[in-house]
Amino acid sequence: DTSDTSTSNDPIWFVKSASPKECGGPYHANVADDLVEWIVAAGYDNVKVVGGGRIDYKLTATAATATAADKQGHATVYGKSIGFGRGDHYQVAALIESWSDGTISATVDASPSLY
Repeated sequence: DTSDTSTSNDPIWFVKSASPKECGGPYHANVADDLVEWIVAAGYDNVKVVGGGRIDYKLTATAATATAADKQGHATVYGKSIGFGRGDHYQVAALIESWSDGTISATVDASPSLY
């Protein structure tokens, strides 16, 4: 989870999920470096990584077989980053659903034992 408060008092949230190959390494810092660089290049400053976690995504219906009312996937947000701590998983789940126009349902597993 990354936020930028440079243009208002309300943070702007960014979420990125990527494989180690896609982001240059297996750690949250690898994902964050790439995302922060992109956000700064877009003209934002005061960028702060406020937490991390994991997102498991399961495809429940393909676009070819799903009707508009069908959910096409499900994301579970959970865990934490050793370096950045636990992100706001409820905010992330809401962002996933909003970004996907409702085609992905997202839930949070807040079990403290999950990494």
